[in-house]
Amino acid sequence: MTKTPIGQPWADDETGTYCVSPSEPTLAEVHPLLMAVLLMIPGYPDWALCSVNVYDMGSGAPLGSFDIGFDPRSGRACGYFNVVGYEQLMSKPLWFDYSGDESDVIEAFYLLMRNARHVQ
Repeated sequence: MTKTPIGQPWADDETGTYCVSPSEPTLAEVHPLLMAVLLMIPGYPDWALCSVNVYDMGSGAPLGSFDIGFDPRSGRACGYFNVVGYEQLMSKPLWFDYSGDESDVIEAFYLLMRNARHVQ
């Protein structure tokens, strides 16, 4: 995922996906399928939540948002991609492992979505 500093123009042929700063949603603000999964986890209140809006770099159009719940102690995370223009792209949230902090969990989920060809 390319990060271009504010004030620096993108090249005319830039393609890919970029995101804005993550927010910390409440459990009620994440996608209902992700919420249902997280509620089934013993100790889910100890998990952290983040939501990040993603955009197409070429057009600037919104693609959707990543909702991710993650456990910093275990390195386990579960994410859902809310896509603009689709009622439901994913049939269920996706489990994955990560290491590091919030930016690392977002990057890991982005790579999963890119490998699934949901984003560039």
